[in-house]
This record gives sequence, C-alpha cells and structure tokens, in this order.
Amino acid sequence: MRQTLFFIPHWIFQGPLLIAWLIIGVLVLAYLYFRHGNSQETWSFLPVFAVVAIVIQFVLPLLEVDGVNPDDPAGELTKQGLAIRGYGMFLVLAIAAGVAITLQRCGKIGLSVDQIIGLGFWMMVAGIAGARLFYVIQKSDEFFVNGADLGQVLLAVVDMTKGGLVVYGSLIGAMVAGFVYLKLNRLPLAATADLIAPGMVLGLAIGRIGCLMNGCCYGGVCDAPLFSVTFPAGSAPYMKQLSDGELIGISAKANPNPESRYPLVAETIERGSIADLLGLKAGDEFEVQSPHDRYIRFQKSNPGRPLNGKDLVGMVDCQRLGLLTFPVNELPHRSLSTHPTQIYSAINAGLLSLVLWFYWTIRKYDGEVFALMLILYSIGRFLMELIREDELGQFGTELTISQWVSIAMIILGFSILAIARWSKSSFARAPLPAA
Repeated sequence: MRQTLFFIPHWIFQGPLLIAWLIIGVLVLAYLYFRHGNSQETWSFLPVFAVVAIVIQFVLPLLEVDGVNPDDPAGELTKQGLAIRGYGMFLVLAIAAGVAITLQRCGKIGLSVDQIIGLGFWMMVAGIAGARLFYVIQKSDEFFVNGADLGQVLLAVVDMTKGGLVVYGSLIGAMVAGFVYLKLNRLPLAATADLIAPGMVLGLAIGRIGCLMNGCCYGGVCDAPLFSVTFPAGSAPYMKQLSDGELIGISAKANPNPESRYPLVAETIERGSIADLLGLKAGDEFEVQSPHDRYIRFQKSNPGRPLNGKDLVGMVDCQRLGLLTFPVNELPHRSLSTHPTQIYSAINAGLLSLVLWFYWTIRKYDGEVFALMLILYSIGRFLMELIREDELGQFGTELTISQWVSIAMIILGFSILAIARWSKSSFARAPLPAA
C-alpha cells in the first residue's frame, strides 16, 4: 500500500503555480496569434486559460491535505500540499490502456480513431461521475453527517484524492454515456459494445492495482496458509479490524439484540491479547470506538516519547466493564493478514480481458462479447464479495449492494445474449473479422 506517491508543496499554491500558468498562457496566446492571427481559433484559448487559472487559484488549494507538523507533532495540523495519489495514477493508466487496445481494432468495424476517442472521453467522464455517485449513495452516512453544511458536503463529494469510486457505478455510468453517444452519432451499438469490452475490463484490472495502493476494496482476515497482505496503521483495513475488535484479540459477531446500544458480541477472546488483559469475556456486548489514525502514526514515529492523554487510541465500551482504554504502543504496527482481494480482482479482470479479446475474433453475433463480459465479470465479483469486508448486507439480507448489482448484470448479460441470437433488427449477424 502506498496511498500517496508525493505532494505538490503548499507554497506552490501561494502564487508560483498561478504565475507559471499566466506566463504559459501568454506564450501560448502569442503563438496562436502569430500562427492564426486575430481569429476565433486564437481567442478560443481564452476560456480554457481562464478556467485553468480559476482552478489553480481557488479549487486546488481546497484539495490540499493536512498533516502532522514535524516541529510540533502534538500541535495543530498543517498544510502539506496537494497529494498525488497512487490510486489516481493507476486510474489514468487504466483509462489510457483501455482506449489504446480498443484503437487497435476500431477500423475493423468501420469506426475512426476520432470516434473512439470521443466515445472514450464521454464514457470516462460519465464513468467517474457514476463511480463517485454510487460511492456517495453507498456511504451517505459518512457524507451527510450532522452539522455538515452544503459546502462541506459538496467539497467532500468532489474530493476524490483518497479514492472513493465504485466499479459498478463506473460501469453503469460508462454504459449509459456510451449508449447515448452511439445513438446520437448513429454508430453501431452492439458491434461497438463488443469492440470496447476487452478494453473496459483491462481498465478494471489496472484500476484494482490502484485499489491496492489506496488500501480500499480489502478482504477479510486470512487465517489459511495462503498468500496474504497486511496494511499499515491508520489504513482502512487496519481501522476496520480495530473497530471490529479483531486487532485487540476479540472474535465477535453482530449483536442479535436490536435494542442494545452495543453493536458486537464477543464470541472468543485470544489469550494474552489486549482484550484479555482488559478483562473482556466471551458473551460481552461491546463497541470499540476507533481513534483518529493520526495518533497511531504519531506514536509509531516517536516510540520513545512518554505517553500522554492524546496517545489513548480509543476505548472499548463494554456493558459489563464500562469504558476501557489502551495506549497505542500496545497495538500491532500493521493489520492482521488479509485476503489480497485487490490482486485477485486484478488477475480475474486481466484474464477476462484476454478471453474477450480472443473471443471477439470468433463471435457469431454482435453483442455476444459485451454480454459475456457482463456475465463473467459479475460472477467473479459476486464470489469476490464473499471474502471482502468493506461492504455490509443490504435489503435485510447478507448480500452486499455489489452482489445485488452482480445479479442484475448477469440477468442483463443473458438477456443481451438472447436478443443477439434471435433478434433480426438491433443485433444483426456480424461478419467474421480478420484476426
């Protein structure tokens, strides 16, 4: 996991970046004037120039992140700058790779490079918007907290520097945008869907490596002697294991008593663990109140400093024992071993991309490749949810929202297959393309 690759320093946004852009803008405008004279092509650069300047001056500073001041670790957080995230870098690479392999075959169904780039652009925009919207709806309790004003909510929604995109939201958004683009431009719907399917799944494969860098889409604790990964203190998997009690030695289940204010019930307590030393017993109802991850990292980086009140990482609120606290230096520095679901998902999508790439050359009907993508990807995603722990059951069941969407996508995929084989209008028989 490497969530942040580097920071663009805070001082850059205090004037130097805007000045640099102003100089670049003047030079570009002078070049366009020299090349095209007093024409619309020259002055059309001004709106772009103005928008970028506004983003630099007013938007980017809002996306800067706070961090611990090395000169005063216990004091107020200070601006570190704009974080360049590994997640975002792999997202860009995923889009580029998906478009690149699609361009290799676009001419074989009569589409131009410009048409594919235009299609890819609108699918990218709608895909990112859909992925974020799906995430915001899924995590609405985290965005619309009590006391948050509209400005804070909107800023949190657009701030994707730490991830927060859902694959299915991206897929749905991209599908809608692709459908509209193809219809408006009178391009072949089913044949183009087949063409872009391998690139879409390749993008998903690369994007999952970004999930590993970000520490999201993580699996449950891996007790079997299998390949597994651990995550650092403060990461989402680490904090989830802490709030569930696993990190302090509790094996727990959801409290079956809906009237209790304690969400968990301890099933077993590991001998010699923090929970054991605190006196918790099997059958205790409890809640671990998770801390701010800042103090976990702070204590790790200063192991010799005496403990104080800020080092109390959190509390175990037990119905039998009351409030119990423990210092950060008693916690492990990394999470328990977890299933590397991000790697599993990347391998699954990569292999599926190869299958679709070669199946495209032997398909008999337009739409088959896209339908195969929906069916096989959704089956894999449904099974992957069985070992992931970042989503809860929905609609009164143990099925996560992604599993419900997987079921819908499988049904849609088989429906497209049926239409592709029996319809004589929308899905015409495709000629066998050259390999």
